[in-house]
Amino acid sequence: MQLGRKIRDLRLRRGMTVQQLAAASSLSKGFISQVENDRTSPSLATLRNLARALETSVAYLVVEEEQVPHVVRADQRPRVQVGGNAGRVEVLSAQPKRNLELILAELPPGLSSRDKKHYHHGEECVFCIEGTVRLVCGDQTFVLDTGDSCHYDGRMPHAVENCGERTARIVIAITPAAFEPIIRVYAGPNAGASTHAGTAHAHGRDGDSESIL
Repeated sequence: MQLGRKIRDLRLRRGMTVQQLAAASSLSKGFISQVENDRTSPSLATLRNLARALETSVAYLVVEEEQVPHVVRADQRPRVQVGGNAGRVEVLSAQPKRNLELILAELPPGLSSRDKKHYHHGEECVFCIEGTVRLVCGDQTFVLDTGDSCHYDGRMPHAVENCGERTARIVIAITPAAFEPIIRVYAGPNAGASTHAGTAHAHGRDGDSESIL
């Protein structure tokens, strides 16, 4: 994807006008339009401003996306212990991330994040594959049993909790990709003992890092 097209795609996904992006990045509206139409090449400093305004990284903007399918083997999924909770998260989608992110989460009985609601630009869809979970979206609450799903606007403060008596497993689809772990990410059990630290986190609009659970 060309740089200008990628910037325009991110801007639209985040619900921003050209004027809003210009104001957030301290650039002119005309310059933003030129960049989006590939009529000018922004400097590194300008790219940093655009990346910050779009809540992404400079690397994401400039690195060409792979056009080949990316297979994630079951024993090689990046895994994350989230925020001290007993829940576990596995990343099912490509790394480095693309526009869509797919997360598999396990929530033990009684695990609640009602006090850790988060929100972001874009959409989410939660699919309950095992157990029963309670999904809080804004002022609304939904109970999802096995096989149920809920698609919602990520800008609504939301949280999910296990309201059943056994471990629940859910799949969460996020677009644009918004979940970035800050704990330790490690490969599957067959990938050896080495670990590496994650470098980012899941953002609410206030910039605070929060658990996806």
